[in-house]
Amino acid sequence: RRRNTTALYRAPTANTEYNVTVVAFNKAGDGGTVTGAGRTRPEAPSISSLTATLPYQLNITLTAPTESASLTYQCNISSTENDVMTVNGTELEYTVEDLSPNVNYTVECTSSNGEDSCNSDMDTIINY
Repeated sequence: RRRNTTALYRAPTANTEYNVTVVAFNKAGDGGTVTGAGRTRPEAPSISSLTATLPYQLNITLTAPTESASLTYQCNISSTENDVMTVNGTELEYTVEDLSPNVNYTVECTSSNGEDSCNSDMDTIINY
């Protein structure tokens, strides 16, 4: 007879690999173990500053999550004119060039550990 049992463990640290071992046995003491591993989801970066400079550039500065080892970042910059630009890498500062005057831009950034990603909570609008 098969019995389904679920246990939930809330991992305390983001972007950390955990190994889990499950031991199952019957009343007679017969059973076995199964071991698995998984990495917890990373925390989102925060956008610490957006600075508009001439000629129509946007400087983005991110603050890394607490557990930031091996993370990559991607920032999507979209406009009210339906333009979408992307910058990405492992750095915490990016410059976006060739923006249009009198247009609203929205910035959203993501952190990724290669297995999972997390979007920033902050969308920021800059109007040149």
